[in-house]
Amino acid sequence: MKREIDGILTKISYGYLSLPFLIFCMSWLNNWSAALFSIIILVSFYFILKTVKNDRESSMAVLRHPKQLIWILIAIVFIIFFSGIGSYTFQNDDHLYRNAIFRDLVKYEWPVIYHVKGFPGHFLDGKTTMMTYYLGYYLPSAALGKVFGYDFARFALFAWTVLGTILALYQVGKFLKRFNYKVLLLFFGWGTLFFIGSLYKYDFLKLFTDPEDNYLWAGMILYADSNLGMIYWTFNQSLTAWTIMLLIYNNGSSKNAVFLYALCFYLSPFAFAGFLPFILYYFWKNFEGKFSEIKDWKTNLLRYLSFQNTLGAALIFGLNYVYLSSNQAGKFFQMLSHSPRILIIFYLLSWAGIAIAIFSKYKKDPFYWLILAVLIPLPFFQQGYGIDFPGRLSIPALFFLMLLVGKFLIEERNLWKRIPVLIYLVISAGGHLFFETGKSILYTSAENISHKTTLDDRMMDSENTGIRKLGTHLKSLEGKNICIQDLGTVVNPKNPVIWNYMADIEGSRFYRWFAEK
Repeated sequence: MKREIDGILTKISYGYLSLPFLIFCMSWLNNWSAALFSIIILVSFYFILKTVKNDRESSMAVLRHPKQLIWILIAIVFIIFFSGIGSYTFQNDDHLYRNAIFRDLVKYEWPVIYHVKGFPGHFLDGKTTMMTYYLGYYLPSAALGKVFGYDFARFALFAWTVLGTILALYQVGKFLKRFNYKVLLLFFGWGTLFFIGSLYKYDFLKLFTDPEDNYLWAGMILYADSNLGMIYWTFNQSLTAWTIMLLIYNNGSSKNAVFLYALCFYLSPFAFAGFLPFILYYFWKNFEGKFSEIKDWKTNLLRYLSFQNTLGAALIFGLNYVYLSSNQAGKFFQMLSHSPRILIIFYLLSWAGIAIAIFSKYKKDPFYWLILAVLIPLPFFQQGYGIDFPGRLSIPALFFLMLLVGKFLIEERNLWKRIPVLIYLVISAGGHLFFETGKSILYTSAENISHKTTLDDRMMDSENTGIRKLGTHLKSLEGKNICIQDLGTVVNPKNPVIWNYMADIEGSRFYRWFAEK
C-alpha cells in the first residue's frame, strides 16, 4: 500500500475533479440526459483509472520524511481554517457572494430556479432565471448539505478545500521531486509583490479596516495574486485548475489530457482560457516525428485517442458551453490602455522582477518565454466587469512560473544567483501570510474576544492608555458581525451583480434542451 501512494493520490485527484460534473449531470438534467451523460462520465472515469500508473519514486519520496508530512497536514488545515471557507473565521468580501451561491445550492431544488423581484429597472427583474455559473466546486458539499443540513455542508466545503489543497500540493511536490517543508513554503509563500504598491499608496492600518483603501492600488484591472490569495478569494477556481495542470504536466497519460482540459472549462473557465497556450505547448512538445509528415500526425493523434478524450471531453465542452452561454455578464469585452509608468511598476511587482532573477537559467527555455508571452498582454483585455482577465487568466502562467522558481532553487548552485530569489520569496511569503492569514486571525480573534469573553471589559479598566483604547474598540464590536459575509441568497436586493450568477430561462438553450423541470 505504501508503495502505491502516488497511484492512489492520482486516482483520488481524478475522482475529485470528475465528481462535480457527474453530480451536475445526475441532478441538473432531465432523466434521459442525466442517464446518458452520467454513463459517459462513469465510463470515462473507468478508462482513466486504467491508465493511472504508480510512480514508485514519488511514492517513496513522500515517505522519506513522515514527521514532516504530519506537520505539513496540520499547516494546511490551519491555513485553510483561517481562509473563511466554511464560515468559521473571518471572510473577505468575495465570500459575500460565494456564501449566497452555496446557501442557495443547499436550500433550492436543482437546477436552482429564481423568480427575481426587488430589482426595479434591472433587466432581470420580474424574470424567471436559472443559476448559471461555474458552480462545480460547490456541488459535492452542497449535495451533502441537502441530506445533512447547511451546517454540515459548511464543514464539507471546508474539508473539500483541505483535500483539494493536499492534492494540488502533492502534484507540486511530484513535479519538483520533493516532499518537505520547502515545498510547503514555496506553495503558500509564492506570489507577487503586488502588496508593496498598496503599502506605498495607502495607510498601513487602513488596509485592514477601510474597504476604500484596499490592495487594488493600480485599479481594478491591473491585479495579480498569490497562491494564498487565490485560495482565500477564488478557491473555487484555483485549486482544481492547479491540479488539472499538473496531472497533465506530471507525465500523465496523454489519453486523459483532453478530458482534463475539458474539466478545467467546467470548473474554472478563466483558468481554462489562460491554460490554452500551455496545453498547445504540451501537444507541441510531445509531438514525435516531423510536422511535415502526415503519417507522424496520425501516429501522434492516436496517442490521444481514447473514450474519455473524445466522447467524455466532447460532452463536457458541449454541455458546459450551452449552459454558460446564456449568462450575459461574461459577454462584455473590451480592450484597455494604461499609464506606462503604472503598467511597468505593475509588471515588475507582479512577475517581471522574479522572472528577471531566474533569467540566466531559463533564457533558452521556450516554456519560460511562453509564460512571459502570456502574462504581458493580459492587462490590455477585460471580460466581464471585474478583474477577471489579468487576475484569473494569469492563474496557469503564474503557477508555472512558481514551478520554474522551485526548480531554480533546487538546481542552481551559484549562491549569489539564489539569494535574490530567496529574498523575493521571503518578502512574498511574509506579505501574503500577513495580509491574508494574519488579517483573518486578527479579525476572528477580535470578534471572539468581544462576543465571548470579558477581556474587553478588563482591558477598559487598565491603567495603560493604549490597552484601554483597544478594549474600548473591542467593546464596540459587541453584537456586530465583522467576520462572516453573507447575503443569504443571490437574489437579495442588496446584491449589485446578480447577473453574474444567473440567466433568463427564456433565452437558455440549456434550460430548454437539458434541464430538469
